Amino acid sequence: MAAKDLGFDQGCYERALSELRYADSTPERSPSSPGAGSGGSDSAGGGWPGVSGAGGGAPVAGPRRRGPGAGRPVPRRWGVRGVVGVVVWVLVVCAGVVGARAAWGVEEIGTQDYVGALGLGEGIASGSLGAGVGIGVIDGPADTSVPELAGADVTVKPMCDYTASDVSRSHGTAVVSVLAARGYGVARGARIANYAIPSDDDAKTPDCAGVGVARAIGAAVADGVRVISISLGGGDITDTVREAVAGALARGVVVVVATGNESAVDPPDSLASMNGTVGAGASDGQGRIKDYSNRGRGLTVLAPGDIRYHDLATGRIVDNSGTSIATPVVAGLVAVAMGEWPGATSNQILQALVATATAGPTGQPLVSPGGLSRTDPAQYPDQNPLMDKFPGTEPSPATVADYRDGLLATASVFDNDPSYTYRGTDPDVVRSHPDRTALGTSPRYHAPHDQ
Repeated sequence: MAAKDLGFDQGCYERALSELRYADSTPERSPSSPGAGSGGSDSAGGGWPGVSGAGGGAPVAGPRRRGPGAGRPVPRRWGVRGVVGVVVWVLVVCAGVVGARAAWGVEEIGTQDYVGALGLGEGIASGSLGAGVGIGVIDGPADTSVPELAGADVTVKPMCDYTASDVSRSHGTAVVSVLAARGYGVARGARIANYAIPSDDDAKTPDCAGVGVARAIGAAVADGVRVISISLGGGDITDTVREAVAGALARGVVVVVATGNESAVDPPDSLASMNGTVGAGASDGQGRIKDYSNRGRGLTVLAPGDIRYHDLATGRIVDNSGTSIATPVVAGLVAVAMGEWPGATSNQILQALVATATAGPTGQPLVSPGGLSRTDPAQYPDQNPLMDKFPGTEPSPATVADYRDGLLATASVFDNDPSYTYRGTDPDVVRSHPDRTALGTSPRYHAPHDQ
């Protein structure tokens, strides 16, 4: 059988062997996983505050192709046995047996800087983080053929018939990979449902009329996810979106959203400006807030925002940064805490998220994976600690309570939430929605009276 029939990549073979020529002349750096992208680590010389053993930053990843030999990590000087081993490794990798490229030819990204910065390496390697917890990702559609998502429990659910742009696909793939990638997925053991909604860059059909964040939230809640991650923003936040968030909160779903990248304080178009949501801001590897990251009362915690991801338009691995990446990091850590503390409510997990956050060098709270892992959330009250970020705005505590108890009676709740049942006694509502009413069954009517 010819080498090409095995999927052998001659270019891969030549590039890999060429790196051996740098062994005697290039300063030593840590060897990396085959096919990984690379980038400078913000963690050098520091590390995420409160994470032991992270002072040296994340493991150095593999070569980033910026020019001949640029930034190439190389092993120590090779003896005869070492050279034989490397040649065998080159042949195996380039034949597509290990670290195989996807059908359309991208390299695997083996790790990200945040893995070492947050001290997540051991947990990610176990593959069990977040096991049994459902996470809904509202974004562009992920391309699950990228090699780092091989074997991941990811289901892409387009919310309408449309053709996604390369930008949307790249963004959705990056966000889902933060949760599920085999080398750096924060919640590798979780079930990921990717609710793909169209953006302005996508080619939409009439089927997409009215499809957006609110519809996707409703679908995620109906599917039983426990955490929703939304790395989107911009535009007016409609009453429909606010009511959809209220419905999610009423059913105990944690909603993690990006604060946004405008260097602004609580801009009105940020989903983090809604009560009850977890606002994720972006930091560097030492926990310093990124200049672009929005801040203010909508910010709940910072998480690393840097990533290497696949530009699906070119097949290249490129660097980027944003609150879009911090969001799934936080959502994944919330899901992991839910798996570790199955007896805790979602509100108690949120209480622990806030209580265990550490103060960063620029004054903002930093998400603490260790704190969430060590702290029993059952000690905290079963109340969402973020419901009064912006008093007098929706969703309000009263709206969430009415939704939970079946006493909300807006026209939109019946239009947008097919699972909603009215449990009140208003005769007009009962007449308008007889098939969606369970008269007088609200738990509020049957709550025990104080003695």
